[in-house]
Amino acid sequence: MPTITIKNIGPIKEVEEISLNKINVFMGPQSSGKSTIAKIISFCAWVEKDVATNQSLSEYQENKTHFRERLESFHKIKGYFKSNSYIHYQSEVVDIVWKNEECSISWVNKYAYKRSKIAYIPSERNMVILPEARKSEFGNTNIRSFLFDWFEARKKYSNENTMSILNLGVNYYYIEGTEEDHIRGNNNDAEYDILLSNASSGLQSITPLIAMIEYLTKWIYNEDTISFEQDERKQRVNTSLIIEKVLKPYYDKDIFSTTDLRTFAKSFSEKLHEREEKAAKYFEDYKAISDSLFTTKNSQFIIEEPEQNLFPETQRDLVYYFLQKCLNKEGSRLTLTTHSPYVLYALNNCMMADLVSDKMVEDELSNLKCNQSSINPTDVSIYEIREGQVKGTIQGEDGLISDNYFDQKMKDLMDDFYSMLNHYE
Repeated sequence: MPTITIKNIGPIKEVEEISLNKINVFMGPQSSGKSTIAKIISFCAWVEKDVATNQSLSEYQENKTHFRERLESFHKIKGYFKSNSYIHYQSEVVDIVWKNEECSISWVNKYAYKRSKIAYIPSERNMVILPEARKSEFGNTNIRSFLFDWFEARKKYSNENTMSILNLGVNYYYIEGTEEDHIRGNNNDAEYDILLSNASSGLQSITPLIAMIEYLTKWIYNEDTISFEQDERKQRVNTSLIIEKVLKPYYDKDIFSTTDLRTFAKSFSEKLHEREEKAAKYFEDYKAISDSLFTTKNSQFIIEEPEQNLFPETQRDLVYYFLQKCLNKEGSRLTLTTHSPYVLYALNNCMMADLVSDKMVEDELSNLKCNQSSINPTDVSIYEIREGQVKGTIQGEDGLISDNYFDQKMKDLMDDFYSMLNHYE
């Protein structure tokens, strides 16, 4: 598992080294630093992807402040860094350290990367449904990135091929050419069809979120295309990979200069069938690495406040939906920021289902709303931010959320009520 440590950035005083699990949840009040943590995790994963698919660290090694500048700009956290700010991200691919106001980066294993789609879904997601969004200038930010993904995702749905929004009894579709997003449903048996921009705040929040999850768990793997710029990168990196993983091992010595190898690489691969098994094995190794670097294998979801504008039962169903969808590829990861206890309750249900499912009869299991969303508690890490610090999970030894946590939160909420209760007649 990748690990991350964060100190003295924005409202965050210290996040002790934590391992990034399949599911990571950061719980805390407004302005506590939840999004700061999520943004740093997202950005470090993106840098890992950037250097791995370039097979080069030079951009970050030559400009020691490039890491901070891009993070500040993309995630809109300018002014968060201090002279003693510290980040340490380590995976099986790369080791990144921000310390003393500069970045150091090194390989752990440059060939171990498996290409991910890094999907940061911001809390401002509902603004993408406004007609003006396409005309707005957002610069190179997470909102712009999400907006472009939304433009692709919504093309998958039409009047004839609608998208169901959980179990809310409504469907979404997009009319290409008109730039109109629609919600179709019924209310007291009266059918309606309205613009998404005129729908409830809850539907405006959840519709782009569901559309993006569907896109990133289904369509992106079926239509894994790359841009012209990415194709140029792929060709350049593949040439270098053939040199490093095929030609040099095959000849067992440096008999060519790098220039000679580049011109020789193409003809060597074309005549591979004429060469012995040894060369073929090296070529298979090269193809496996190239495929991992340039074919999307999984998705990394970083979602801010999924509960936004949603009724408690819908929050619950959304969490169940996440667990059914977001982890369907090996290596996929889900990171949530939240201040909703209902999100935690729902996740706790899914962990409990995993612990007790083998003890329940089939009828009991089928009646559980979380039946299809069970998750091993060892795959879940839930953290609470207190006074700018994250020092460990709020889970017990069995992985479930500690009873004391829920009890304390309820007590905090009810303190005033209990103090007045003795005076109520």
